[in-house]
Amino acid sequence: MRIGTNVAAIVANNALQKSQNNLSTSIERLSSGYKINGSKDDAAGCAISEKMRAQIRGLSQAQNNTADGVSVLNTAEGAITEIQSMLTRLKELSVQAANDVNSDDEREAIQKEIEQINNEIDRISDQTEFNTQSLINGNLSRRVYSDLQGVNQLSVSDSYTAGVYGITVTEDARQAIAVGAGSITMSSTASITKEQEGTISINGYKISISEGDTLDKVMGKIIDGVNITGGSAFTVKDLNNDTAANGTDYAGYVPTADYAGSTLVIMTNQYGSDQKMNITCDNAELADILGIPQAATQDGIYVEGSDVKAEIATGDDGKRIGFADSAILSTKGTVITVTDVNNKEFSMDVPGNAAGTVFDDSNNDGQSAAGPGNVAGTVFDDSVGAKQRGKSLPSGGTPTDINQEVTDVGTMSIHVGANQDQVIVIDIPAITTYSLGTEHMNVMTQYTASRAISTVDEAINKTNKIRSRIGAYENRFDHTTNNLEVSSENLTKSLSTMIDTDMSEEMTTYTSETVLTQAATSILAQANERPSQVLQLLQ
Repeated sequence: MRIGTNVAAIVANNALQKSQNNLSTSIERLSSGYKINGSKDDAAGCAISEKMRAQIRGLSQAQNNTADGVSVLNTAEGAITEIQSMLTRLKELSVQAANDVNSDDEREAIQKEIEQINNEIDRISDQTEFNTQSLINGNLSRRVYSDLQGVNQLSVSDSYTAGVYGITVTEDARQAIAVGAGSITMSSTASITKEQEGTISINGYKISISEGDTLDKVMGKIIDGVNITGGSAFTVKDLNNDTAANGTDYAGYVPTADYAGSTLVIMTNQYGSDQKMNITCDNAELADILGIPQAATQDGIYVEGSDVKAEIATGDDGKRIGFADSAILSTKGTVITVTDVNNKEFSMDVPGNAAGTVFDDSNNDGQSAAGPGNVAGTVFDDSVGAKQRGKSLPSGGTPTDINQEVTDVGTMSIHVGANQDQVIVIDIPAITTYSLGTEHMNVMTQYTASRAISTVDEAINKTNKIRSRIGAYENRFDHTTNNLEVSSENLTKSLSTMIDTDMSEEMTTYTSETVLTQAATSILAQANERPSQVLQLLQ
């Protein structure tokens, strides 16, 4: 028996230390509930578990983000719902005004309500916000940058990605413009006689010219009456002015306040084939004084505007710039719309002078179809044969390319994932009286009221499309939320399997290590007693 080194005590002590370490680990796992409490427990498992924890936290925040996105959409849809209610009222008022039993005073009252409704639509558009961010005034729509000044983007469907899209304008849109057959023969100091009084009708709106009216008063009545119908009336001294250089406010003409000896011009403010100028006069002598053609006392003067003419631009390689081969272009007024096979729209409003159009009024036959423009250098032939049908025939001109760059700037990105670039982009087009086309609604005559019905119908269709888009976003967010919940649940299960303590298994380990610790303690005590036993032998 050796007493220099108590090997038995060393062995027992090592066993005791090991059991105590295992017991300590077991106690830590039981108290924390995790079997991985540090990298020493499982280096690889610890690294994986921390990544999974971050992923789960990210998914949890993404669920909150989607809830914010839904709130944004609910706010926008609530505003659009109210706008749709107002559009329905506009439809009702338009139908009411289109009934010819209404007097001018009654139509004026209806017009005032329409104006107030339009003001409220624009107010809602400007002031509908979420967390100070405007929602339906176009701020949440993709930005479109045009290389031609004056082009306004109306809508870009989700199917159109960021890039450059090209349109070639070949002919400008035109207003309906009627030019007097001759100069006004009434002097500025003269007054209408009994034989000269009569009624002038502008698109169904009657303007009474009475005995004793001075020239200034007559022109004032005509100007006011045309303004009420959504047009402009003025006089010019020179019919051969440079229309392109003089701008578009007055179709290129330079108006004069000196009515005597000037030429009367009456035109619509809006562009397009649905614009007309129908002028009649029930007194031939009054028609002569104002320079209205004699036809005005019979069938009247009738001229129409025309829509912009355009095509999808192609590059040097012959391929369409931005648009697919299946895309179809259509026009109405100054609006150009490109629709693809999936009925997705790309819509823009081009200025009435996009193509540099010049109009030749040299014939001065009283039914000139002159109009503004400088986009395509188009020249219009105002020959008698063309103007009797209220249409001008374009000739010449240089097509003008309009390139528009679409970017994602302006859209709202909702982060719906735990990783980079996992976003849903919300794109809500502007909902204003301008984008809806109701900005200049006029119901002061049966004709304009009837046209207003179609305008409101189109506006309702536009808002329906936008609401459908918002509804699609909302449904997508619902699916996204469900997916996030499932992903988070599955990740949590995997993390639990990796790091959570199996309590029954660990209790077994704890009990075993407790017994081993007690046994090792007892054996160590006995081992420490063995040298004393040797001493007893030596005594």
